Amino acid sequence: MNNQLNVPITGGCFCGGLRYRVDQQPFGQANCHCRACQHATGGAYAPVLLVPTAALVIEGEYREYQSSGDSGHTVTRVFCGHCGTTVFAATTRVETMRPIYAVTLDQPELFSPTLDAWTDFAQPWVPMDESLPKFRRDLPAESAGLPPPPRRRR
Repeated sequence: MNNQLNVPITGGCFCGGLRYRVDQQPFGQANCHCRACQHATGGAYAPVLLVPTAALVIEGEYREYQSSGDSGHTVTRVFCGHCGTTVFAATTRVETMRPIYAVTLDQPELFSPTLDAWTDFAQPWVPMDESLPKFRRDLPAESAGLPPPPRRRR
């Protein structure tokens, strides 16, 4: 990741009942354009901070909603049961990483995406930063703290 953030990184939901802290640098920062993220956020894509699962500390009560992602894996979205803010997600595909929704950061202005993922599902009316790498489907392995595949195809 090119841009280091000061840790701990903190954030939470709209009403403040669900808070989190991240005690390590994120693996990356991405704009996810998959349909599941579009539905979950009510927007054209989800700007997410990709954090190590072990570094995420949650305080407060929350609810979960599970669905099948475009990858075919189960995606669990975690949200505040009081105000409804979706705060982060998890996928059965990768247990080592949790995408945190950038707008829930205490300092969301620090978010700086390094790639666009699932661009096959991007809405045609949303301009994308042409300087960012594009992945037609899933994120690269490094975004989840995994080693890159030996014979990566783009």
